[in-house]
Amino acid sequence: MIDRNAIKKMIGERGYKQKVIAEKAKVTERQLSLILSGKRKCDVDEYIRICIALEVPVATFILQDL
Repeated sequence: MIDRNAIKKMIGERGYKQKVIAEKAKVTERQLSLILSGKRKCDVDEYIRICIALEVPVATFILQDL
């Protein structure tokens, strides 16, 4: 499971526009918006591309059940 709120927070803190991240991640702005709002599942390949677009390690937003 991914931490959608942490992704949204990072996008905002870094001053990025969702549109730019969506373009870099090769998803539509609507798809990214739905993923971040929890209304759409994020495929693994989309998640990896989002991390690459944000220039963070893939493990950054993975939630782990302890």
